[in-house]
This record gives sequence, C-alpha cells and structure tokens, in this order.
Amino acid sequence: MKLTCVLIVVVLFLTACQLITTDDSTGKQRYQAWKLRSKMQNSVLSRLSKRCDEEGTGCSSDSECCSGRCTPEGLFEFCE
Repeated sequence: MKLTCVLIVVVLFLTACQLITTDDSTGKQRYQAWKLRSKMQNSVLSRLSKRCDEEGTGCSSDSECCSGRCTPEGLFEFCE
C-alpha cells in the first residue's frame, strides 16, 4: 500500500515537473501568425495605394508611369 502511494506521488510530481518546464509555444505561434497576417495586409495596402511608377523606374505595357510617358532607352523602357 505504501509503495502504491509513493508511486502515485512520484508520478504526479514528475507530471507536474514536466508541465512546468514545458515551453508554451501556442502563444508564440499565435503571435507569429498575427505578425505574418499584419505584414501581408501592409504589403497589399502598399501595392493598392501605388497608382503609378516614378520617374526613372522601368516600365512595360502593364505598368503606368506618373508622367504617362514610357520611353525606350536601349533594350529597356523607363518612365520620364
């Protein structure tokens, strides 16, 4: 009987030690997901707010220059 009680106490003690020393990663994962979501939203918002390409940047048929002029210079085209 005493041996059974000792074994139960030892098992409870070891379980408690395991729970105390275990790294709680659930909160960290939630924070990382929130951080990634925020980063993606900022990226989408920055792309949506940019309406035209600045002077000197490369341009093509699917991009719009702020000046409205995309001029070829050698092999590439640049916004004026």
